[in-house]
Amino acid sequence: MEVQMSTATDHTAKSQARTLAEAVILQSIEDLWSPVCKRGSLLFFQGDGFILCSELAGISYVKQIVMLRMLADAGQKNV
Repeated sequence: MEVQMSTATDHTAKSQARTLAEAVILQSIEDLWSPVCKRGSLLFFQGDGFILCSELAGISYVKQIVMLRMLADAGQKNV
Protein backbone atom coordinates (compact mmCIF):
# COMPACT_ATOMS: atom_id res chain seq x y z
CA MET A 1 0.00 0.00 0.00
CA GLU A 2 1.42 3.35 -1.02
CA VAL A 3 0.74 6.48 1.01
CA GLN A 4 0.46 9.74 -0.87
CA MET A 5 0.71 13.16 0.71
CA SER A 6 -1.39 16.02 -0.53
CA THR A 7 0.40 19.04 -1.95
CA ALA A 8 -0.67 21.12 1.05
CA THR A 9 0.65 18.51 3.50
CA ASP A 10 3.92 18.23 1.58
CA HIS A 11 4.33 22.01 1.59
CA THR A 12 3.63 22.16 5.34
CA ALA A 13 6.14 19.39 6.07
CA LYS A 14 8.84 21.13 4.01
CA SER A 15 8.09 24.44 5.70
CA GLN A 16 8.33 22.86 9.15
CA ALA A 17 11.59 21.10 8.24
CA ARG A 18 13.03 24.39 6.99
CA THR A 19 11.98 26.20 10.17
CA LEU A 20 13.50 23.47 12.35
CA ALA A 21 16.76 23.48 10.36
CA GLU A 22 17.02 27.27 10.69
CA ALA A 23 16.41 27.00 14.45
CA VAL A 24 19.15 24.36 14.81
CA ILE A 25 21.64 26.58 12.95
CA LEU A 26 20.74 29.64 15.03
CA GLN A 27 21.00 27.70 18.29
CA SER A 28 24.38 26.31 17.25
CA ILE A 29 25.62 29.83 16.54
CA GLU A 30 24.49 30.94 19.99
CA ASP A 31 26.11 27.87 21.56
CA LEU A 32 29.52 28.93 20.22
CA TRP A 33 29.63 31.54 23.00
CA SER A 34 28.64 29.08 25.75
CA PRO A 35 31.56 27.31 27.45
CA VAL A 36 29.29 24.35 28.20
CA CYS A 37 27.97 23.96 24.62
CA LYS A 38 30.87 25.23 22.51
CA ARG A 39 32.45 21.84 21.77
CA GLY A 40 29.18 20.36 20.49
CA SER A 41 28.53 23.43 18.40
CA LEU A 42 31.98 23.27 16.82
CA LEU A 43 31.38 19.61 15.96
CA PHE A 44 28.06 20.59 14.35
CA PHE A 45 29.73 23.19 12.12
CA GLN A 46 32.69 20.94 11.28
CA GLY A 47 30.55 17.93 10.43
CA ASP A 48 27.61 17.00 8.28
CA GLY A 49 25.06 18.59 10.62
CA PHE A 50 25.59 22.09 9.29
CA ILE A 51 25.54 20.94 5.67
CA LEU A 52 22.31 18.98 6.17
CA CYS A 53 20.55 21.79 8.05
CA SER A 54 21.73 24.34 5.50
CA GLU A 55 20.32 22.31 2.64
CA LEU A 56 16.99 21.89 4.44
CA ALA A 57 16.93 25.62 5.19
CA GLY A 58 17.62 26.48 1.55
CA ILE A 59 21.01 28.05 2.19
CA SER A 60 23.21 27.88 -0.90
CA TYR A 61 26.72 26.45 -0.81
CA VAL A 62 28.21 29.93 -1.30
CA LYS A 63 26.20 31.33 1.61
CA GLN A 64 27.27 28.37 3.77
CA ILE A 65 30.92 29.27 3.12
CA VAL A 66 30.25 32.95 3.86
CA MET A 67 28.53 32.03 7.12
CA LEU A 68 31.35 29.70 8.21
CA ARG A 69 33.98 32.35 7.44
CA MET A 70 32.00 34.99 9.33
CA LEU A 71 31.75 32.70 12.38
CA ALA A 72 35.46 31.83 12.18
CA ASP A 73 36.36 35.52 12.05
CA ALA A 74 34.06 36.32 14.99
CA GLY A 75 35.55 33.44 16.98
CA GLN A 76 39.10 34.71 16.50
CA LYS A 77 38.11 38.16 17.74
CA ASN A 78 36.72 36.64 20.93
CA VAL A 79 39.89 34.69 21.78
